[in-house]
Amino acid sequence: MEATYTTRITVLEQIGYREWTESLGFDREWTIQESQARLYEELQSVSAKAGGFALPLRYDYMILLTSNIAPEVHAELLEVARKHSRISVRLASSCGVSPLEAEVRALKLLSSTEPGGFTYESCRGVEIVVMAHLDVNNITGMTREVGVIRTYHSTINMVSRLSTVIEKSGGIIQYLGGDNMLVVLPTVNYVPLLESLVNKENLKAGVGAAKSAREALKLAARALHDIRSNRDTRVVFYIDV
Repeated sequence: MEATYTTRITVLEQIGYREWTESLGFDREWTIQESQARLYEELQSVSAKAGGFALPLRYDYMILLTSNIAPEVHAELLEVARKHSRISVRLASSCGVSPLEAEVRALKLLSSTEPGGFTYESCRGVEIVVMAHLDVNNITGMTREVGVIRTYHSTINMVSRLSTVIEKSGGIIQYLGGDNMLVVLPTVNYVPLLESLVNKENLKAGVGAAKSAREALKLAARALHDIRSNRDTRVVFYIDV
């Protein structure tokens, strides 16, 4: 019998985030950025040690890739968030065939989770993570030709275009800075999706699938390295599930 693959998403909420930011007065943005960076750093550290990865999508709700991470580690993540957040927090974790499906399930659980608590839903199937590291071709030459700001704007516009396609498949795209983009893919039918993305845009994609987000990212980085060594290839997959 063929295994059913799912991916786990954990959602951390900082409750009353907007009200907290407004309570800081008008000279507040530097303090908000400082607080966000500190919380993200600590969550990333704990996540990575357990094989996970924190996506810096936004900060009132933070998304963690936590496939095969035990409930005890989720409790540790909650404690870290409670220590470094200025307001009350809660988190919930669930799975789905796609990251968006998992997030929807986690958000539903989050709505009935008490402040300061967490809900961890056990999931059927084998938990994995499928990640693609996207890289824009010849970004260095483009930067020298049109400048840093125009290149940045061009990359942001590309992220916007890609997000429309990726969201329809149930995936998540994250801009990492520079010309680097990270895509969390569904656990099925991701090969044709990646091939269509690189054919539509000036991209190359290293893809990794593994039982943890950290290992999937490692494989994706290795695949991207191989592409840079072989200019005739635009997509390389490394699978270890």
